[in-house]
Order: sequence, then C-alpha cells, then structure tokens
Amino acid sequence: MKTAFQRRNIRLATLGLLSLFALSSALAQVDYHGGALTARQHGYQHGYRDGYESGRASPLSNRDQDIRNQRLQAQGNGYQPDFGSEMEYSQGYREGFDDGSRDSSNGVRSRLEELFRWQDPNFNPDRSRLDPADGIYRENHWTLEHIAGDIGYRDGVNAGIKDRQQRRSYQPRQSLAWRNGIHGFDPALGSRKAYRATYRTAYENGYRDGFGTAR
Repeated sequence: MKTAFQRRNIRLATLGLLSLFALSSALAQVDYHGGALTARQHGYQHGYRDGYESGRASPLSNRDQDIRNQRLQAQGNGYQPDFGSEMEYSQGYREGFDDGSRDSSNGVRSRLEELFRWQDPNFNPDRSRLDPADGIYRENHWTLEHIAGDIGYRDGVNAGIKDRQQRRSYQPRQSLAWRNGIHGFDPALGSRKAYRATYRTAYENGYRDGFGTAR
C-alpha cells in the first residue's frame, strides 16, 4: 500500500510530465516558416537551389552542361559542422541538386514552391521586420552568411511567386524586405552591412526563381 509521501511524489511527477507535454505542445504551435533543420533536408534544399540554377536554359550542349554541373558540385556543397551529420547533408545535397537541375530544365515549378514556401501563409517580411521564429537559426550556431542567405532566398522566392500570381512586373528591389535587408539579423552575428548585402543577393536570386523569366 502506497504511503502519503509516495502518493504525493506520484502526483508531482504526473504534474511535471503534464507540464512538459503542455510546453512541448505550445512550442510546436509556434509559427515557424523557415527552412529545413535536419541535416539531410537542409542539404537537399541547398542542393536543389544550386541544381535549379545550373538547370536554367543555356547555350551549352548537354555534354558541356553535364561537365558544368559536375564542376558546380565539386566546388563544395556549403556544409558546416553545425548542420549535423556531414554524410546525411551531402546525400541530401546530391539528391536535391539532381532534382533541382531536372526541374529547372523541364520548367517544373511545383517542387520549388513546395520547398521554399513560408510554412506560415500569413507571414510577410515586409510587415514583420523582427521575426521571433528566426531564433532557431542562431540557436543552431549558423554563420551570418548562411542565415542571411537562407532567409533572403526564401523571402525572395515567396515575393516572386506572389508578384507573378498577381501579374505584377518584375521588381525584386521594390519590397520593404529587400530595402531593409535585415530579416533574421541579430547583432551577435556580426556586421549589419555584411548581412544586408548577403540577404539582398539571396533575395534577388530567390525572387528570380519564384517569379520566373523577367518581363
């Protein structure tokens, strides 16, 4: 038969588990609209971006294009130790590169939009300069260049998709997000100027992919 002390400890343990579950549920409900966080998914997204770039129409022959793609992959896949397993990241990168190159060559856009759409459809970096959801990047100790590049590209893709769907002209530098260039910036990362430059370049690349051919 359980003593009063044992029953009290059981109740406290149960309350602790319930509190932990409630906290986990609350965190899970926080709107997160950033990129992939696992090593393989992260590698896939980076590979897809590079592959999509390599697959754009060019005057190169198929053989020369294959050589160019091989050189691009050989230049390095952007891996950093803080991403997690290098093997998983590299495997994801190779798969993403091949898929991105194929989709770009074939004019397929669905996977690009699926990969880089904001997970929170109500998010708009033109209105939300300070985004609490971006803290996950800093917690993972990613570099300034990587954070600015990831966030800038994703913001640009979504802006390009929106302008294309609303039949607007090609105008990647007209958005407040591009002009501010600080979505995701934290002083602990380093230079605001360097962050803005990297963000804007990535934003324009993402916008081009999201919008399609400039009009």
